[in-house]
Amino acid sequence: MITVNEEEWLAELESDLRKKKDRSDTLDELFQLTFLGDPEIRKKAAWCVAKMGQNKVPDTRIVDILIPLTKDPDPETRESVAWGIGEVAGAGIGDDRCISSLRILADDDNKDVRGMAAWATGRLRNKLSLTDPELDDVMKRLLNDESAYVAASARFALGLE
Repeated sequence: MITVNEEEWLAELESDLRKKKDRSDTLDELFQLTFLGDPEIRKKAAWCVAKMGQNKVPDTRIVDILIPLTKDPDPETRESVAWGIGEVAGAGIGDDRCISSLRILADDDNKDVRGMAAWATGRLRNKLSLTDPELDDVMKRLLNDESAYVAASARFALGLE
């Protein structure tokens, strides 16, 4: 259990993760914060979990923690979910739950979330050979997104770049 102020603990953890330190020992505490923390704490916890994915921590708990946050009210938290899913693909982690979450995130109202979901879709395709016809249909629709970032990410997702 966390014994110091959550904000301070998360700031220290973020610093360690930016230095690429292995902090997989904190996944259980982060999991608790994603359910018990206020929205700001939840957002920071989701970022830390996604950063562990980027740091190639080979732990499936990363996906287990991120997936329930797919419908979080905060767009930055949802963007971290997509980012984390894409990053853990590089560590060889991903499954049908990831595809289902990306389908939801790719239809998000927020362009940053849609773009990150499209990028993560490309990572699942490129790193794990995970594809899904329904998700591909969403990516084809995103090729015409008003955001150039989203459209470019959709091209990557479909292997067009």
